[in-house]
Amino acid sequence: MNWQDTKAFLIPCFPEEVRAELELLLPGELREIRVRADRPTVLITADRVVPLPWSPGQHQVEALAEALAEHGLCARAEETRQGYVTLRGGHRMGLCGRVHGRNGVRQLAAVGSVCVRIAGEWPGTADMLMPHLRQGRLPQSALIIGPPGSGKTTLLRDAARQLGSGKAACQVAVIDERGELAACVDGVPQLDVGHSTDVLDGCPKAQAVPWLIRSMAPQVIVTDELADETDAACVLDAIACGSAVLASAHGTSMQEVASRPAMAALMARRAFGVYAVLAPEGGGRVAALYDRSGSPVKPA
Repeated sequence: MNWQDTKAFLIPCFPEEVRAELELLLPGELREIRVRADRPTVLITADRVVPLPWSPGQHQVEALAEALAEHGLCARAEETRQGYVTLRGGHRMGLCGRVHGRNGVRQLAAVGSVCVRIAGEWPGTADMLMPHLRQGRLPQSALIIGPPGSGKTTLLRDAARQLGSGKAACQVAVIDERGELAACVDGVPQLDVGHSTDVLDGCPKAQAVPWLIRSMAPQVIVTDELADETDAACVLDAIACGSAVLASAHGTSMQEVASRPAMAALMARRAFGVYAVLAPEGGGRVAALYDRSGSPVKPA
């Protein structure tokens, strides 16, 4: 989905105060739209924060969330329990408000805040990383580390595109558990993830890894955030079966990520040949590279 398509999707959901500002933005400029009940709406771009003169009431925030979810919010309870909904085009809508618990199940009962994070296709984002992935006949496994909003998904998408394109293309498989990497519609990617790339959309990693190993024989598997021991076990299974793994993890440094037990086990096993730590300002910019032992690596 390009910027014109994104605007065509977003603009009808917002009032004129927001529409006018969205029309002025250039492709790749918008990062987030933050809407909070009874407070000014804010646009966050690559280099500025823009307050807008629209302070919606709580019912307006809920109506906005329904419109962005194309009036399917109630049917997507499994996603809302995780605090977000993936929108058309791979954009993500974070939700916050009153949580109701019944029979041990927590569910969002009233929406008071919405954060729309804009998915971007920025070819070349992974250029700095690619020489470190392609060190031999097959790609190395790599872990992308960065705080929220640093561009981990953007970098993963472009790495998949580059690995799965051109004369030296690998057989790439993307596990798009949240629908953000490829933005599939009926199983067909709407974002460019490479010509030699297959996408398994909406499938948990624990089921997706054996599925792909059996059915598609990928040389590299690309997946989003590693969160727990189950995800870590999936990485080790894929590597043991001969596939490299390109994945991401929340964090600001290798030390911070290594403090989490699941990630510490992977790092102790030296599962990844390269670690890329992203700069916090967004855009997927690589601030530092490390080898499998944690030693700094100079950019190629």
